[in-house]
Amino acid sequence: MTPVRQRKVRALLRANPWGLTPMEIAAATGMHVANVRTSLRAMPDVYVDRWQLGKRGQFSKVWVAVKVPEDCPHPKDRTKWGGNTYKPRTHWQPGAYAVAA
Repeated sequence: MTPVRQRKVRALLRANPWGLTPMEIAAATGMHVANVRTSLRAMPDVYVDRWQLGKRGQFSKVWVAVKVPEDCPHPKDRTKWGGNTYKPRTHWQPGAYAVAA
């Protein structure tokens, strides 16, 4: 995904703090709605704030952008796992999920 598209979408969302749907973003930027949705999924600083009733009774996502602080740690800094570089493994307990006969 090109950063130019993401910059356009990010600037528009930050200018509208109550959020916008992908169709509204596409209409405002002149981009195709599929490109808008792809950009939104690729951006780590946007999220779905709520759902609103759209055309034909379908719900559409309302996306909002947040301001990311400069000192925000990168997800590759695995300090939340005790400084390990690997995610902890799940240890299954035998017999914990046995089905009673």
